[in-house]
Amino acid sequence: MAFDSIALTAVKSELEALVGSRVARIQQPAQQEIVLTMRGPQGSNRLLISAHPERARVHLTTASYTGPTHPPGFCMYLRRHLEGSRLTHVNRPESERIVRFQFTSHDQLGDEEPLVLIAETMGRHSNIIVVDQKQNLILAAIKPITADISRYRQILPGQPYKSPPPQNKLLLPSINELQFYSELRRRGRRPAEALLATIAGLSPLWAKELVTRSGLQDILSVKSASQTELAPLWRELTAFSYSLAKAQFNPVVYLQPEGRLLAVAPMILTRYTGLPVKSFSTMSAALDYYFQAKEIEVRFKSLQQSLLTKVRRHLERVQKKFSLHEEAIQGAKKADCYRKFGELLLAYAHNMKNAGLKEIMLTDWNNPNQQVLIRLDPALTPVQNAQRYFARYQKAKKTLVAAKRQKRRDLAESAYLESVLLAIRNTDELTELEEIKIELMDQGYIRKEVESRHQQRKIVPDSKPLSFVVEGYTILVGKNNRQNDYLAFRLAQNHDIWLHTQNIPGAHVLIRCSKNKLPPTNVLLAAAHLAAYYSRARTSSNVPVDYTKRRYLKKPQGSRPGFVTYTQQETLYITPDLNIIRALKDNP
Repeated sequence: MAFDSIALTAVKSELEALVGSRVARIQQPAQQEIVLTMRGPQGSNRLLISAHPERARVHLTTASYTGPTHPPGFCMYLRRHLEGSRLTHVNRPESERIVRFQFTSHDQLGDEEPLVLIAETMGRHSNIIVVDQKQNLILAAIKPITADISRYRQILPGQPYKSPPPQNKLLLPSINELQFYSELRRRGRRPAEALLATIAGLSPLWAKELVTRSGLQDILSVKSASQTELAPLWRELTAFSYSLAKAQFNPVVYLQPEGRLLAVAPMILTRYTGLPVKSFSTMSAALDYYFQAKEIEVRFKSLQQSLLTKVRRHLERVQKKFSLHEEAIQGAKKADCYRKFGELLLAYAHNMKNAGLKEIMLTDWNNPNQQVLIRLDPALTPVQNAQRYFARYQKAKKTLVAAKRQKRRDLAESAYLESVLLAIRNTDELTELEEIKIELMDQGYIRKEVESRHQQRKIVPDSKPLSFVVEGYTILVGKNNRQNDYLAFRLAQNHDIWLHTQNIPGAHVLIRCSKNKLPPTNVLLAAAHLAAYYSRARTSSNVPVDYTKRRYLKKPQGSRPGFVTYTQQETLYITPDLNIIRALKDNP
């Protein structure tokens, strides 16, 4: 859990610094979040309170937020009763993830109106509640809780405010050593599990961290462990408690090796030693960075999955159409047989009865030793049956031409969708996914959103292909079709070298060259490795990579993004080597 009791302890002093400030503005940018702009002697600060089940938190933020055109009822209530009020106290029950903000304002009669805004950041039970301080009655809540949802605690206007049920754990500041050993053995089997069940306010993150600091093995049985064995855990717990009491914080955000978020904490975490880490001056700054980046990660995963699903669905539809057109082509290949049947019927019509035959065997004049079976319509004369076969012959010829044309379109569309799939899988940037989404809207694969023109122009970022430098030559790699078109037809000069995998979806690669100067072999091979690596054939061997000068590229009118034709090419065969790619990435 990113925002646990320990994180709240670290951010509490920052919240207390707001005491004396007035509420200048209230926004509700998301369904379960509010932002209060506070103005006081220290200037303006934004206080963010979230009751989101996965991202509940309270901290100062520097981010800018915009609310909906029509603010929700909870936001309107806060504006009526809290805007202009002064923050007088900030309280927090010991070891709880609850903050009480006490405001004082005046009602329409000029009487003092003390209100308490309670932020409960407890996972799926999180809430933001306004309480009348004098009568302890709930006035409003961002998430009303009825008796159908909770029998223990209803959160509805007019109901008395009732605190969440107690944890029935030991409070960290008041625990003694003997009590610690006794409760630890009683409450769990493994060290981290027992610690989590014993100490109020500890999250799984900190329970595991304290076990790591103590040097205990997580497989140790606490129930049978001696006091001597558990003593290191007690020492680490008391040292940790001292750090909290003295506010010895060093806010950090840990990242996984590939750059994804791992954890945010008010102190260094021993168990993550060696991982990438970012340090911050305040806990609010660390939380602000973490949750903004987390929001981008969540949006990225959601958009990526949505685009993958939609493109795969269109690709399946195209593949079905391709199969149908292939069947039509195979069926239309019988056109010559229909013509031959018609010619034979006309040739032998004088020897046949006028009607009534269902089939007839006729000698093939091209092969006198072979008899041809021709099925007939008994209601028609031989000549009429011949005309019927000639009509089928003409229809089959037209079908063959149309089916071949449709098949070529299917192949082109399939190649395009494969290239989009590759771009979606390869990108790790939200802005690039948004580029791909807009491209798919423009191509008609995704319905355009309302306010599409204004919004699309606003969110489309500048294309930024990957850039590498090898022996002084710049190599650019397009990561999606929009970047590929920009790279090949807006950025490149005629004398630059362009590379692409042969008949395989992949990135456009460009080597920037001086006039009348070709790049050395090492540069060409590096660019070919990049073209093979950023293609669907990344894990294959002997991948054919074509290269030619930019002047030999053409984009047919009306063709899809990323599609080009080219001539005067030569081909290299490359087996992508991850070590080479890593070396190129290390020296971008």
